[in-house]
Amino acid sequence: MKKIMYALVVALFVTSLTTTGFAATYASGPSASGTYRIVLEDNLSKTVEFNAVTDERGVTTGTMTYRDEAGTVNWDPDGDKERSEDPPTEFYMTANLDTLTIDHNRAVMGGTVRDASDPNYIGRWVQLVVEDNGDGSEDKLSWCFCQPEPGGWIPADSEVPRDDGAYWHWLATDAEVKDDPGVPSEDIIPGKRVGCRTFPVATYEFRDEKGDGQIQVLP
Repeated sequence: MKKIMYALVVALFVTSLTTTGFAATYASGPSASGTYRIVLEDNLSKTVEFNAVTDERGVTTGTMTYRDEAGTVNWDPDGDKERSEDPPTEFYMTANLDTLTIDHNRAVMGGTVRDASDPNYIGRWVQLVVEDNGDGSEDKLSWCFCQPEPGGWIPADSEVPRDDGAYWHWLATDAEVKDDPGVPSEDIIPGKRVGCRTFPVATYEFRDEKGDGQIQVLP
């Protein structure tokens, strides 16, 4: 009886390992992760840490953390207060990433700022673009912040009853280029965008600031 129970326990343990390994393999998908650091002339640095993965359902999850030792100057040029001479404090922000697009060794990620040392950044969209060249010294990274788009009037031709042209979409492609992914038309209905405006991954340019780190892009 003891031998039978022992064999049963071993069988269940092996089955559990097999199932877990299969689930992990099945759940893996396109991903981008890494750390990148830029050192400024005054030896202060900017650091970006990020990770994003898309599961088998097409849902992307991830985070991005940005720290700038040079900080930000909290000064409103349209306000009544004079600009402070105090040195800026370190700026940091954390964003939840919910989009990921990969093309070869490049990845574009987007999300929303959830926490920041400057409250004015909370709720803004952030877009991160990276390039994995296999060597940390050759990897590239760039990012930008975007303001959420307010709603408003939908463009329409007053002389055309029920004009729905604003809702049309198309894809511009080069007829002479095989498998051209094309450029989608811009959505001109205000308030519908849920993140920074996106472009074909290959068209993004990187900043002149050089840094080092380790970036990994897995299609």
